[in-house]
Amino acid sequence: MGRPMVNEDYKLGDGREVLQRDGPVAVYQQVADVLTDHVSRLEPGSRIPTEEFLMDAYGISRTTVRKAIETLVVKGLLVRRQGKGTFVMAQRPARMLNRLAPFMETFTAAGMKTVKGLIEYKWMEKDKSVPAKLVSDDNLVLVIRRSYSSAGWPYAIAEIFIPSHIGRHISLADAERNSIYQVIQDRTLKPLHRAEITVTMHAPPEHLADALNVRGFAMVPRLERTTLGPHGEVLECTVTYFHPKGFEIRAEVATDVSPGQDPSVPSQG
Repeated sequence: MGRPMVNEDYKLGDGREVLQRDGPVAVYQQVADVLTDHVSRLEPGSRIPTEEFLMDAYGISRTTVRKAIETLVVKGLLVRRQGKGTFVMAQRPARMLNRLAPFMETFTAAGMKTVKGLIEYKWMEKDKSVPAKLVSDDNLVLVIRRSYSSAGWPYAIAEIFIPSHIGRHISLADAERNSIYQVIQDRTLKPLHRAEITVTMHAPPEHLADALNVRGFAMVPRLERTTLGPHGEVLECTVTYFHPKGFEIRAEVATDVSPGQDPSVPSQG
C-alpha cells in the first residue's frame, strides 16, 4: 500500500513514516507534536482535518487521534466547536485591570481584528439579574448586550446595565457605534472616576451559552465592573462572561514599600 493522500492545504509530513511506534514517546504524543508544528503555521480560526483524515494519514486509531487533539486543546492551541469540527485558537488577548478603558482596546492592543456585535438593546424592570449596586429610582434600567469575536470565534459577551437617568440619553445608534464609556461621557458630560471590579467563576447563563460556545463548560470566568462618578454615583454596571480558553485577565500591583525602606524588612504597624 502506498503512502496515504494528504490534503495539500494541510501537509502532515511523511504520514505514517514519521511515527516511531516502538520508540520511547507515546504515538499520540508524536502526532500531537507534528500537529503543533503545523498548527503554528495556520491562520487563527482555520479548521484542521477530520479525525478520519488523521486516522488514515497516520494509520492510527480514533482513540489515539483524539488524545493527540485533546493535548492541543488543553494547551489552548485548538478549540472544538460542537458539530463543526476542531479549529486553530485565535490569539489570546489579555484584559488589564489597572485603568478605565474601553473593552475593545484589549483586542486592539493584541493586534487582533475583532468584531463587536450588538445582541440586544432594551429597557427592563430591575430584577435579580441586575447587579445589586445599580440603583434606579424608577426601577427601570437600560440593558445593552454585546458580543466580541475574532476569526469567527466568540471571546466574550458583555451585559451593560445603565440606570434610567443616564440610559435615557443613550440611543440605539450610540450603543451600536461607541464604547459605553465614550457614550456616557459624551451624552451626560459625567466624568469617570473609578471602577470596582470582581472576578469570579460562574455557571454560563442559559441565554448566553450558545452565543459564547460554552455548552461544554460547567463554569466560565465572570467579571463584574461597577463604574462610579466623582461623587460615588453609579454610572453603569457591566457583567462580562469570557470563554475560558480564549482570554486572560491581568493586573499589575506595586509593593507596599516606602521610599528608602528595605523591602526585606516588614513594615511596622
